[in-house]
Amino acid sequence: MLIACHQPYLFPYKGYFDLIRVADKFIVYDDAKYMKAKYVNRNYFPNLFTFRLKKHSDYAKMNECYFSDIEEDKILFEKKTGLEAGRYLDLLKQEDTLSDNIVRTIKKICKDLKIDTKIYLASKIKHGKSVEGLIDMIRAVGGDAYVNLPGGKELYNQKMFGDIKLSFLETEVGPSILCSDELCTLRKKKTRRSQ
Repeated sequence: MLIACHQPYLFPYKGYFDLIRVADKFIVYDDAKYMKAKYVNRNYFPNLFTFRLKKHSDYAKMNECYFSDIEEDKILFEKKTGLEAGRYLDLLKQEDTLSDNIVRTIKKICKDLKIDTKIYLASKIKHGKSVEGLIDMIRAVGGDAYVNLPGGKELYNQKMFGDIKLSFLETEVGPSILCSDELCTLRKKKTRRSQ
């Protein structure tokens, strides 16, 4: 069984969803440490936009971080990007953790893209740290193979995974999935249907 696992990214690029699609099961690494200046709460739409977070510990996990003022950022997002993303922005709630908000948007986008891969949360699976923790999660959901995005080639090799087959999905990095033809087309169809 092929497993993929990745940190939660808010409105990630299309390759993230390609990874979910090819996997039998996908684990959102929601209890990973928040990394500043990564694509966790920011992305290109096609210009860079960051959803601001409240001040938190340098050691905070993604399921311990919160938006600073998500309602104001939703307004700024639509003004700056020109994207009609209300159906996804409406899912973002101030009172929920960053990872809860991201998981909710990932599931909605997967539904819209007709991706039916079962999604698990790392925080609900007993696991250690680093590669050993990843192997713990893969085994916990019945996996015998692991697939990662191309960036993982700098981090992982087959020897680290033992009898779990390691592979990498070739994708092209680009702006957020919200800028993709798939979701733009979907938004236009839904708009026409509602008229």
